Amino acid sequence: MNMTDIQTDSRLSSTAGCSSGLGAESIGAALPEGLWVLVRSTTDNNSNHRVNVVGPSFAVGRHPSSNLCLCDPTVSGRHAEVLTINRDLFVRDLNSTNGTLLNGRRIQHLTGLRSGDVLHFGSVMFTLQSSTDECTSSTVTADVSSEALAHLQFEKLLRRPALRPYFQPIVKLSDTSRVGFEVLSRSYLLGLETPDKMFRVAATKNVEVELSQVCRTEGLRIGETLPSTQFYLNTHPSEMVGLELFSSLEQLRAEFPTMQIVLEVHEGAVASSALLRDIRKATSDLKIGLAYDDFGSGQARLKELFEVPPDVLKFDMKFVQGLPFTTAQHRATIQSLIRIVKDLNVVPLAEGVETVDEASVCFDLGFELAQGYLFGRAEAASHWINA
Repeated sequence: MNMTDIQTDSRLSSTAGCSSGLGAESIGAALPEGLWVLVRSTTDNNSNHRVNVVGPSFAVGRHPSSNLCLCDPTVSGRHAEVLTINRDLFVRDLNSTNGTLLNGRRIQHLTGLRSGDVLHFGSVMFTLQSSTDECTSSTVTADVSSEALAHLQFEKLLRRPALRPYFQPIVKLSDTSRVGFEVLSRSYLLGLETPDKMFRVAATKNVEVELSQVCRTEGLRIGETLPSTQFYLNTHPSEMVGLELFSSLEQLRAEFPTMQIVLEVHEGAVASSALLRDIRKATSDLKIGLAYDDFGSGQARLKELFEVPPDVLKFDMKFVQGLPFTTAQHRATIQSLIRIVKDLNVVPLAEGVETVDEASVCFDLGFELAQGYLFGRAEAASHWINA
């Protein structure tokens, strides 16, 4: 089926109004049983709101005409679209302000879905379920067993951290000297080996914030064994709601008073410039650096960049990949953007540098820092102690 053949006007009249945080939840029981269901769990009364995914095109957004109308300030009017193609399900973001996340990662293209996936539209979370799930084959049974084991072991990540922090070097392009590490979390627990798996389970338990905090703490605890350097610590989009991020940073600084910390925030996950200003003030007060991650991966929010400039701007790898083979005009455009960034006293960092040619062009264009496989993959601390 050609993508242009998919109709986008199959809207449900029963979603014409959005008077609550989940405008379409009231229609869940009225819809005919479908192949796919979006489930939203609420912690106040431990109830589940189920919404059937109906039609070849299922719109999600704040606009009343959406199939799934979400009256939440982090959700765009036309936020995302779920497509059914030959009984398979796909999702794509519609250039929303705060993005669509699949299992904790922001999607950039049409992406396939499977039962158990966790979707965030802005800060609103749903779990995808299939009404035709069957455990009749050995493959499916193994998947279900692995998933169940992951849930059983998950508490170890929070109560007795079973995390294995990995460190990817960040270098100065002028001489490739190492100036820092981005801290990436792994685990030795079956079914929870990668961040995607960990945060997928965390989302079903509504503890993504707690997991993200543990990842930062464990990263610095292990990072203390490395030579003095900067540690770039990630945040999760769920932390952009409420005040827990600020209190966790205070605790982090109290526990590691002398370590050089840079907090990475995906500016697309932040709903307002006011929140970014609050984060900027908090990090400055605690002598913590601030970096905006994956700049340009989706909607480059230049307004926030001008209003609340960070210390470091991490350009998404799509700016770097194939850069030696692009046109002179293309490179000149990137160079102009880098010049603007430097005028704001922001350090530009190139992500995903994999070849010497890419590093050379990045340096010529004005990038000051870089990370990528050319300079080292993410490795355990023991790998870097004498490296």
